[in-house]
Amino acid sequence: MLTITLGAAGFYATPQRPLTSAARHVTMTAATITAWVPGMTSKLADALQLQPKDDYAYEMGFDAFEVMGMSGTVKSFEAPGKSNVAWASALTMSDDAAKAFCSVSAWCGPLSDVPHLLASAGISNENIELQIDFKARAECAYNPTGEYAEPDSREAFMMSGNRKDFASAFYTDDMVAWRDALLAVDGAEHTPLPAEAMAALSASPLYLNLLMPLTIENAAIAANACEFACDTWLGWMQTSTEKKRDLAAGAKQTQVYARDTKVKANSYGALLKKYTASFGEVGKGLAAADAGPLDEAYVGGGS
Repeated sequence: MLTITLGAAGFYATPQRPLTSAARHVTMTAATITAWVPGMTSKLADALQLQPKDDYAYEMGFDAFEVMGMSGTVKSFEAPGKSNVAWASALTMSDDAAKAFCSVSAWCGPLSDVPHLLASAGISNENIELQIDFKARAECAYNPTGEYAEPDSREAFMMSGNRKDFASAFYTDDMVAWRDALLAVDGAEHTPLPAEAMAALSASPLYLNLLMPLTIENAAIAANACEFACDTWLGWMQTSTEKKRDLAAGAKQTQVYARDTKVKANSYGALLKKYTASFGEVGKGLAAADAGPLDEAYVGGGS
């Protein structure tokens, strides 16, 4: 049998005696990390009438794959028109033991200004890694401090207005309190983005990049946080018209589409850097399969 060993560089397997209780604990932790993805993927697909686009990942060899001892799948979707999902992706990777990573992401089309979704969790060097964001659909000049000077130009007034609008609609006090509770998890460490990166990635004030101690309790916290993020985003999508977040055809849709295209390219660059750092050369193909086409027109997101 194999004993799963947790080393400074991550997890690896060596032929030794049967699994210890500590190793079984790690195995349970890894399983907990990814358990939420299949059910949530089905829930989003049913609620938003997502159309499978698995041929995209298949063409790149990542609909089903193995990398660094982990088996994985990438499931892709779109929902042009009223459902307004330009691209969605669900990635899971696991060795059924001590290594695991998963992610659900969704890019909205330009028919509304509902934020884009990112929710991912995994095991990274003796820690649980949790990353969540709801990417803003307009220029807001968010910074990691959350403190802003009084506007003194037309552009500054516009971005101040955008921040107030998104705070009332999406980045509410309740959502801020939810994020604060995750930041307060014992031993959790958050790495904020600098202001320049927040702008390039359209990161929101709810952006989370947490490392938490490797425990099954924290694995459950990470999984629950991802589920909550997806459920919250789904609620925003389903009430977009009711809450007057739909965008009229014309200049506003064109402006949002053009901005989204740049943000998606920047986000792909960040994903490429992350995956190649974690998985080497194979990370290039994995990033492309997970991110989907960079041009929304490919999947009808602009329709």
